[in-house]
Amino acid sequence: MSSPEIVHRWAKGKFLDSGVSGIVELLPNGHVIKSPWPGHQEADCQADMALEARVYQRLSDLFSTHKRFVRVVEYDEAECALTMQCMTNGTLRAYLEAHNTILSEGQRYRWIHAMTEGLDMLHSANIVHCDFSPRNMLLDDALELKVADFGCVSMDDSKTFGGGSARFYHPKTLSRDRIGIDGDLFALGSSIFEVLTGRPPYADLDTSSVRALYDLQQYPDLQGLKGGDVIRDCWLFQANSARRIYQRVKTVMPLQV
Repeated sequence: MSSPEIVHRWAKGKFLDSGVSGIVELLPNGHVIKSPWPGHQEADCQADMALEARVYQRLSDLFSTHKRFVRVVEYDEAECALTMQCMTNGTLRAYLEAHNTILSEGQRYRWIHAMTEGLDMLHSANIVHCDFSPRNMLLDDALELKVADFGCVSMDDSKTFGGGSARFYHPKTLSRDRIGIDGDLFALGSSIFEVLTGRPPYADLDTSSVRALYDLQQYPDLQGLKGGDVIRDCWLFQANSARRIYQRVKTVMPLQV
């Protein structure tokens, strides 16, 4: 029996978080750096990081510096490492978990507007996120939401080598070699649900149970939930497009000026 691989690396800064593709650290200058995991998985992680860099480049080319996406400071092609602005309030999911009982309706609506706008922009750039959820949305010091984590996207109908969680992607969208726009729209419905309720769909059930319920088109109760019809259409694959959902969200959940 072989012993597990032990990999050592020099820390670049203070550890903040980690994901499938890499490690996120806070640099002394206040920026964050995302670096690929070392070891036997390094090549795959480097490929994910290179893909993420291409996504940010396309978004920059199309939209310049836009408030819906994290600002990239630098991409080190040799190390496949991204240096980006620091998002001081962390992920939307973590913020919801910590502050759900005191969040205003207006703040929730602002986040729903922002995530829907961000997804529409991605799709207009021919990018499918493939792992769209509040865990991959970040908040700056003003609680402005940014869609992030593009390591497993599909660009220009490319194959995907990863995918979102069972609560955010219907089993039929995860069974294909390409997650399509319909998969992201389903995830948008689940993301809106999480922002409104403070918890992901079926948070108390295991993954296999969630998949079984989704296969039967059985979803959490939306009665009395403002925006429930929008969520339902996402879950039933009747959403048409993120742009259409964004238009509906602006009507159903208007922001106070």
